Amino acid sequence: MSRDRKPADARDHASAAEVVECFRYESSLLGKLAFLITGDQAAADQSVGKACEMTLRGNTPFRDWLLEWAKVATITSAISQRAEAIRSYEPAYKDQRCTHVEHLGQDDAEERAASLNLLLQADSRKLIAEIDPLCCAILVIRVAIRSSIQDCVLRLNVSRAAVLAANCLAMTRLQDLHLKSLEEDHDVSPVRTAEAPPAHEEIYGFASSGPE
Repeated sequence: MSRDRKPADARDHASAAEVVECFRYESSLLGKLAFLITGDQAAADQSVGKACEMTLRGNTPFRDWLLEWAKVATITSAISQRAEAIRSYEPAYKDQRCTHVEHLGQDDAEERAASLNLLLQADSRKLIAEIDPLCCAILVIRVAIRSSIQDCVLRLNVSRAAVLAANCLAMTRLQDLHLKSLEEDHDVSPVRTAEAPPAHEEIYGFASSGPE
């Protein structure tokens, strides 16, 4: 280590009280992200609680990164609860390909903030009734914590091909939300970028055998 480099000041790390306050203050945001992944309010609340506990027990995050840390911890906790169900949809994307190069890039800070705002304002129950758990998990990961395709592969433990195909649908749904927002704000005609898949009969009412 360079002599001029000093260890991070402990005062830069969030205190236990600040961690608890962050999770409490941002409970609505964190709960919605967890709900989009779990499809169940009780499971979502449990995910947020476990994420807070993990943060308190582990290495204390930097104060400036606390919210990002809380989002990552919450999403990780939610994925762990629905991992089997999420992975069960991998075969559904076996023969699908994404031809949209723009779906692979990372937006700038302003665009990312706008995308997250659209996701948070969307009707969660309607959204997760329209797309499967794998697609919804990728949508949350890509938008909320700006994960790359490879990061999605590692977090969800599914193939890169499946992530690319599910990401294509996820980004299409995000574009649909954007167009809907424009329609409501500026009274423009809605334009669909892709046909919607059949709606699930219940919110994440998974069959034991997985998707058909």
